[in-house]
Amino acid sequence: MPAWRGGAPASSSLPLLPSGLPDYASIDALPQSKLLTATIRRLLVAEVGTDSDPRPWTSFDALLTSVRQVNDRPGSAQDVQAAARRVFQGILPALALGWVPAAWRAAVKPNFPPWLLHGSFFLVFYTLFPWLMGPLQGAEHAEVALPERWHPLLRKLGLSTVLRVPQAVKAERCRFLEGAQCASVCVNSCKVPTQEWMADDFGLQLHIQPNYSDFSCTWSFGKEAPPLHLDDALLVPCFSKCSSQDKGTKDASRQRARVARGVGIVNGVDSFTGETLEEIAARASQAALVDAAGVTPEDKLERAMAVQEQGKCWSVAEDRATCEV
Repeated sequence: MPAWRGGAPASSSLPLLPSGLPDYASIDALPQSKLLTATIRRLLVAEVGTDSDPRPWTSFDALLTSVRQVNDRPGSAQDVQAAARRVFQGILPALALGWVPAAWRAAVKPNFPPWLLHGSFFLVFYTLFPWLMGPLQGAEHAEVALPERWHPLLRKLGLSTVLRVPQAVKAERCRFLEGAQCASVCVNSCKVPTQEWMADDFGLQLHIQPNYSDFSCTWSFGKEAPPLHLDDALLVPCFSKCSSQDKGTKDASRQRARVARGVGIVNGVDSFTGETLEEIAARASQAALVDAAGVTPEDKLERAMAVQEQGKCWSVAEDRATCEV
C-alpha cells in the first residue's frame, strides 16, 4: 500500500522480472486479477455475441481479443464508446456490487471533502488494477494540514505535519495501451466511456490523459475532461503497428477536418459517424475558447489536418515507429 506520509506514494509493489519489467504472470495469478479479467471479458463477449478466443477466461491477451472485436465492429466511434460504457456499467452488478454507485452518491459524496473522495478512488485503482494498467503511483497530491494538537508528537517522531494525498493515479507504462497498440482502442474503449461512466454513476469528474510517447497514462480524479474534439489525445498520428480495421476513421478531430474539406459528407451527414452537420457544428461551437496553454482550436484543427495527410488515426508519430512495444 502507498504511504501518504509527507511524500508521493511509491509505485505499486509488483513482482518484477530480472529485466526489471513487471512479472505479469504473477500479477495475473492474483485472485482479484483473475476475477476482474474474467468478469470484464464475459461482458465484452456478451457485446460481441461470440467468444472466438480459446484461451482461459482469465487470460489478459484473450480479453484484448474481445476488446479489439468490439472496437472493430461496424459503426461509429460513438457506437464503440456506448458498447464499452455498457461493459463498465455491468462490472459492479456482475460482482454483486451494483448498489455501490447509489450508496456513494447518497451517503459518501455529500459528507466527505473532495481530497478524501479523490484519494479513495486512487486507492481502489492502486490496489485492484495493476493487472490492467501496470505499475501505478500517486500524482497531483493535495496537501492537507493535520490538526495542530498533533504537531508536537509528529515532529518528535520526525513526521510531517502535512498529509499529501494523491488526487490522481498514474500508470508508468499502461499495459492496456501497450497491448492494444491502438489509440482508437485507448480513446473509444477506455478513456471516453470511463470518463462518462464515472461522471454519471459516481458524480465524479475524471480526465484520463494517455501519453503516446512513453505509454504512461494519468487518471485525474475531480478534473473535468476537455471536449473530445479539443482533447490532445486525438491530435496525433497512429501507432505504426496498429491492427485496427478502422484505422484513421473514428476520431472527432479528423471529423472536423473532413467537414472543413467536405470529405466523407453525404447529404449533410458524416458517413463515418452518422452525425449531421448541425450536430457537428453544435459540438464545434465550443471551439471558440482558447485552452490554458494558449493553443487555439484553429491551431488544433490545423494539426488534425496534418495528421490526416499521413493516412493515420490517433496514436504515436511516425518517428516513434521503432519504439519497442
